[in-house]
Amino acid sequence: MDITNAHKATNRPADFKSKMAPYAKRWYVFLLSLIISVAIMWLYLGYATPQYRITSTLLIPDDKKGDGILKATAFSDLNMFQETKTVDNEMEVIRSKDLIYGVLKKLNLGVSYFYNEGSFKTKELYGEELPVKVDVIRLFRTAYLKELQLEKLTDSTFVLHDGLAQWTYKYGQEIRHADYTLRVTQGPAFLYGPRLLTVKFNNLSVMAAAYSAGGLMVNPVIKESNTIILTLIDPVPARGLDILSNIISIYNAENVQKKNTTAVNTIMFIDNRLKSMEQELSYAEGDIENYKKQNSAEEASSGAQINLAKTAEYNQMLGESNTQLSIVKSIEAYLGNTNNQYNAVPSTMGLTDPVLNNLITRFNDLQLERNRLLRNANLSNPLVQNLSDQISSLRVNIQENLANIKKGFTIQRNLLARNYARYDSKVRSVPSLERGLLQRGREQGVKTALYQYLLQKREETALSLSATIPSAQIVDKPSFDPVPKYPRKQLMYLCSSIFGLLVPAMFIFTRQQFNIKVKNPAVLKEITGARILGELTHNDVKGQIAVQHGSKTMISELFRYIRTNLDAINKYSHNKVMLVTSCMQGEGKTFVSINLALTLALLDKKVLIMEFDLRKPDLLKKMGMSQRPGIAEFLQGDIVHLADSIQPYPKNSSLYVLGCGSLPKNPAELLMSPRMDDLFNGLKEQFDYIILDTSPVGHVADAFSLARYTDLSIYLVRYNYTNIGQLEILKDIYENERFKNLMVVFNDAKKENRPAYGYAGYGYA
Repeated sequence: MDITNAHKATNRPADFKSKMAPYAKRWYVFLLSLIISVAIMWLYLGYATPQYRITSTLLIPDDKKGDGILKATAFSDLNMFQETKTVDNEMEVIRSKDLIYGVLKKLNLGVSYFYNEGSFKTKELYGEELPVKVDVIRLFRTAYLKELQLEKLTDSTFVLHDGLAQWTYKYGQEIRHADYTLRVTQGPAFLYGPRLLTVKFNNLSVMAAAYSAGGLMVNPVIKESNTIILTLIDPVPARGLDILSNIISIYNAENVQKKNTTAVNTIMFIDNRLKSMEQELSYAEGDIENYKKQNSAEEASSGAQINLAKTAEYNQMLGESNTQLSIVKSIEAYLGNTNNQYNAVPSTMGLTDPVLNNLITRFNDLQLERNRLLRNANLSNPLVQNLSDQISSLRVNIQENLANIKKGFTIQRNLLARNYARYDSKVRSVPSLERGLLQRGREQGVKTALYQYLLQKREETALSLSATIPSAQIVDKPSFDPVPKYPRKQLMYLCSSIFGLLVPAMFIFTRQQFNIKVKNPAVLKEITGARILGELTHNDVKGQIAVQHGSKTMISELFRYIRTNLDAINKYSHNKVMLVTSCMQGEGKTFVSINLALTLALLDKKVLIMEFDLRKPDLLKKMGMSQRPGIAEFLQGDIVHLADSIQPYPKNSSLYVLGCGSLPKNPAELLMSPRMDDLFNGLKEQFDYIILDTSPVGHVADAFSLARYTDLSIYLVRYNYTNIGQLEILKDIYENERFKNLMVVFNDAKKENRPAYGYAGYGYA
């Protein structure tokens, strides 16, 4: 492995560690957030009302052809129970608002009962848990906004609280108020139930709409399956079981009633026809008997048997045709009767025309739907009016279809009549006695055949009525899961733990993403050639002097570390003149210049600090020294020698300071003076190290003018102070080599800014 790859491999753990350091340092924040989040969830779960899942499974036959249970039986030719039934349609019927409304009303769910288990937790009571029951007689809309309280006073009296008002009543007494009229009776748990109950009124129409919209879930077990699952979520399992059980029972009862209505109407229609046919048949039989007695009739001759047989054959066919025509006329008369305007049409009883059968089936369905709506609505209801209009339209269509069928039967009857007349003409040659007997026998046969046909159909219809069974078969009875569907405690605790850890992590991450200050040396990785000379911690010592003879403070050791790095980094060059600069004011240039000079002076080297900030000088002030004519006067030619301008530092005999002197009007031009060479040539001979305290390069170009006189340059970056965008200046300096031997020193490293680090057996943070 080459050096470059080894370096990259070594940096990967370090990069990960540096990224995780802000989170690891604030572990206590994560712990506190986790404890608070779990505690809040514990309080929530203590007061949350559990919701239970109630389910039931039904099997619904899917009869897309409409044959129903009568397929391949004697009833199939009647076409009276053929109704298209699909699972999708039945699912919509089960979750219909009308059906659910009927269930809610039957269970008296317009009233809810609650009592307080604690300061903030309430429990809803239902069924056998109720100490009292409220029977609603009359309600106005404003009553739905009220909360009444019933307080047990004695075994026969109670107190009704309505807001600030209260009244005492007896159980079973009718209570009349402006918003409601009701009656309170004792419930199953009257003796051991709570003494104080809160009562709320529910709008059953709104509840039914909520259940229909999603509160009651009706879904197939698998796609294209005839088995469906009914699911309900309810805080009271017993109530959910009752709702599902009653939905199933009412659904089956309505299906049975729907099937039986058509059969009952058909039986009534046939009974009326049978009474009429009995009278006609009795009259025909009496006529034959009288004719034979009066005329002593004998059997017709054998020669006429063939013609008689043909006549009888066509007579029978003509009778059947007349029968069907009679049925059509009967149905026409039934539809034309205004008293039957909103009654179901009886069975077609053998008329096999598919269009007529479909129209009558649709007509009967609409009649049943209209009658079902009228149980809870009036005639002015738009839905009822719409169904009435459809029924009127279908009645006209059925009557037109019957007219067409009657025309066909009339043509058929006329053809049979001609064939019958042809053979009948041959029979006329027989004696009139035989012909008279034959005519009366023919009339008797027609009426007998029609009577037997109607009697058979009545028996078949009665059998079909007794054989009606519910459409839905219960596979699994309604039951509930004892483990609450909501809240799931383990899942809720897990989510609260994740949330408790995620909130501080997101806060720290967001804070880092929006941070524009330098917080990590890793920001220099994109600057090619950047070298770090050292790192300085925050100075807790008052004043600017951090390094003294014999001091072992953290900051003094770090300056000694930088001094060691100066020799280690540039082993073969003499760092005679050092320039200290930064991007902006306040990053610690003067502080670093003073203490770096003191650190070098501890080696008994003569060190000179030159105050080259000719715009805002503060070096001498921070060192507690007075200003004298200095660099500005020398460059302007006001003084020839600097001996009187160079001041020794009182606390260290090896350290000297040369101030800037008076503030010049043109500092940039002054630094380009020819006397700059004389200035540095003379000072290099006198001192071992020269440190230049300069102006920030982000504001003025003074430091760049001094670069050609230096051997080494130090660029300061201050933690949580220097903007990351300002590092572009440092990048430009490296790319264009505007300073010699440029190295970076990170200043003001605090515990919250940098992870702990150590060297040489010492640990610093």
